[in-house]
Amino acid sequence: MRQSRLRGLLVDDEQPILNNLFQVLPWEAMNIEIVQLARNGAEALAAVEASRPHLILSDIRMPLMDGLEMLRQIRERGHDCEVLLLTGFNEFEYARSALRYGVKDYISKPIDYEELAHIIDRLAGEIRKRQIAEVQPLQELPQTPEEPLGLAKRSPERLMQAAESYIRRQLGSDFGIEETAAHLGISASYFCLLFKNHFHETFVEYVTRQRMDAAKSLLLSSEVSIARIGAHVGYQERRYFTKVFQKYTGMTPSEFRAQHSTSS
Repeated sequence: MRQSRLRGLLVDDEQPILNNLFQVLPWEAMNIEIVQLARNGAEALAAVEASRPHLILSDIRMPLMDGLEMLRQIRERGHDCEVLLLTGFNEFEYARSALRYGVKDYISKPIDYEELAHIIDRLAGEIRKRQIAEVQPLQELPQTPEEPLGLAKRSPERLMQAAESYIRRQLGSDFGIEETAAHLGISASYFCLLFKNHFHETFVEYVTRQRMDAAKSLLLSSEVSIARIGAHVGYQERRYFTKVFQKYTGMTPSEFRAQHSTSS
């Protein structure tokens, strides 16, 4: 099926960044037409009224009207276009404010253009799916369980609940920030921002703690070998598992098991 051509709007007060967004990203390959380059929220708002873009890529900090005020007015006027926000200010308050207005993602400067292109292409796919759904009767659409798109529209709290559940299921696997963020349908940088604010520790600290707690429980409740316990919680090499466990608890797995079996 031939892809529908989407309309995009770029907004940034820094002309070099605006030019790069327009020239570096593969808009033609993604079948997206950039209808206008705007230097602030006021210009962008006028462009939204005139061109009805499907996708907006905008800076947050701009003169005359910033990205959040622009977004608020866009939603007040009933436009449901997808919005990606760019910012050099790595502050959670911006992200939380933006989520109230249905922002799909949050990209930190300096911009990783390859990551940004991937996110835009994914959002374009979501927009086209919705367009098809609006045309076809609902019963004709294929039913897919646990559609991940819904996650991206959830509150930070629900996103992190979903992340917690995913991490719990993946503890024995080799996974990281990229895989978890992809599962939630948000960017890795945005995921890290939400995660640290919610759990008050980094992703690595949290996963390590979960793995060590699971390992301690298995060491105390079973006679399974240390190598197998390490593999069960995501460490395929016993030596590395022992090193991490010792750093975390102050003793090796063998010492931990022996100490607690003696005291019980």
